[in-house]
Amino acid sequence: MKKSNLLAATPEHVCILGLGPSLESYVDLVKRLGGRHAFCDEVWGINAVAGVVQCDRVFHMDDVRVQEVRAAAKPDSNIARMLEWMRRHPGPIYTSQPHRRYRGLVAYPLEAVINSCGWAYFNSTAAYAVAFAVHIGVKKISLWGMDFTYANSHQAEKGRACVEFHLGIAAERGIEIGFPAMTSLMDANAPVGDRLYGYDMVDLAFDDTGERHVVTMTPHDRLPTAEAIEARYDHAKHPNPLMKG
Repeated sequence: MKKSNLLAATPEHVCILGLGPSLESYVDLVKRLGGRHAFCDEVWGINAVAGVVQCDRVFHMDDVRVQEVRAAAKPDSNIARMLEWMRRHPGPIYTSQPHRRYRGLVAYPLEAVINSCGWAYFNSTAAYAVAFAVHIGVKKISLWGMDFTYANSHQAEKGRACVEFHLGIAAERGIEIGFPAMTSLMDANAPVGDRLYGYDMVDLAFDDTGERHVVTMTPHDRLPTAEAIEARYDHAKHPNPLMKG
């Protein structure tokens, strides 16, 4: 995508891709459809994913000068390899500070996005991409490979909360949100009934209108076993079934 296309009409359906395990499901879907544009209007890539699959826009909020320090220390690292294609990429690659050695870099419109969305809360590149989609007024956001399947989740997965926060803003503005069935983002991989904590003694039926869930509640007297109850509090297994081991 050329820089001249930055002012093109706002896409209705944007697909934002990360490098999590559900990215493979995105690739499988679009190849069966005959191409990515059979699924959505634009594909936006987070960081290195744009060197793997076709993306219309890229988001890399780290200052490339900082990344170059990392690359110099480890010239065979994934960061070093990513910078190689980024230097040649025509853009747009939204980032915090453009640099002349990277012709595709463009400044992320931080002031406009914060004033539009109302919150200065961005702790990951993925959150910036979601907020940008909200800011320009897309009608649907789909997220693939955005699973936050890292070790030491209390440290590495704090970005999930920020992404979900901005998805909440999107939902409040009437933007449709889509996920693959196997991602742990927004607990999409859990049965809908399991997403309402505390309602063990109620049967819940849901109607998805496309804009919201409508629930019907029917009380029952079936008590779960002690083993089933304790299993819900066991966090030894990763919440995303795509993670083995």
